[in-house]
Amino acid sequence: MKSYEELTRLGQLRRSRRLAEAALKVYGLRGARLTFVQYTANIVYRVDVPSPASDKDSPGPYVPNRYLLRVLYTNHLEGVKGEMTWLAALSREAGLPVPEPVPTLGGELVTRIATPGVPQGRLVSLMRWIDGQRLTTGFRPGHFRAWGRMMARLHEFSAGWQPPEGFERPHWDWAGQLGGAEFRIPVEELVASMPQHLQEPFQIVSQEARQVMEGLGKGPDAYGLIHSDMYPENVLFKAGEAYPIDFEDCGFGYWMWDIAIALCLWPWTKEWYWMRDAFLEGYAQVRTLPESQLQYLDLFMAVQYATMVLWASLFIRNDPARLAEHEAWRAGDGDKLLRYFERRR
Repeated sequence: MKSYEELTRLGQLRRSRRLAEAALKVYGLRGARLTFVQYTANIVYRVDVPSPASDKDSPGPYVPNRYLLRVLYTNHLEGVKGEMTWLAALSREAGLPVPEPVPTLGGELVTRIATPGVPQGRLVSLMRWIDGQRLTTGFRPGHFRAWGRMMARLHEFSAGWQPPEGFERPHWDWAGQLGGAEFRIPVEELVASMPQHLQEPFQIVSQEARQVMEGLGKGPDAYGLIHSDMYPENVLFKAGEAYPIDFEDCGFGYWMWDIAIALCLWPWTKEWYWMRDAFLEGYAQVRTLPESQLQYLDLFMAVQYATMVLWASLFIRNDPARLAEHEAWRAGDGDKLLRYFERRR
């Protein structure tokens, strides 16, 4: 029998489905229906449990008797436990509409499932399915106000939450974002591999970000657990509220960076200004950030573009089979990075 790594993508999906079916038993969901959703790094399934028709409508954030099951790419158990622990706290302690982790029958938020086809096993997690609409166009100020309120509630809880002993999530500070702390190769090599016209802009933003981050420090007024990937694709809307999903990249970082990510797809376009104003208006309804932090919104947007250029350069190096995709990613964020410098003129 071929190892899992030797299989084609289709072969891996077949074995992963059998692994997912085995996982359902561990969660007490034998007989539930599995529907494939996506395979990027993780393999994601929708899980539906048969229920009476009267139970299918709910005014809350969750679809009754529906769950999201992930067969995870990572083997870092403590890191995934950290993600699930924070999600559980956000849901149960803060009352936030996030994907609530579902424990196994043994009470574990993350479990390792092994099958004959995947004898080394894969980490698996299960969460309640969030009900809402994903938008790519048609945004109105109300959407951004709701988005800002939701992020502020998340930040407000994180600023006062004490993680349990042994809690692990990455630190998205300067070293984690731009300094190469997450890489196994020197960041200088990746910078040298960037197109010439992006190397100096990257270095300038990196230096400016390091200075600003050092000045802000890592106190709870500026820094804490954040989503760190709250692009529009990771926010659902329902009944005037915003529901965040996909916390896989969550970690410790700056509140301003989390805000910048939410606004970074429309850099300094005519629409961006009302989006920014509506988002910050909603945020201010829950908590206040001082002007000494808000003044760096443009820089933190540039930090996001520089970070993406750096990560795309790593993927170009490590994943040549998807070279065109990664080069397009780097070019897109590189163009946005250059727009930051045009704005400063």
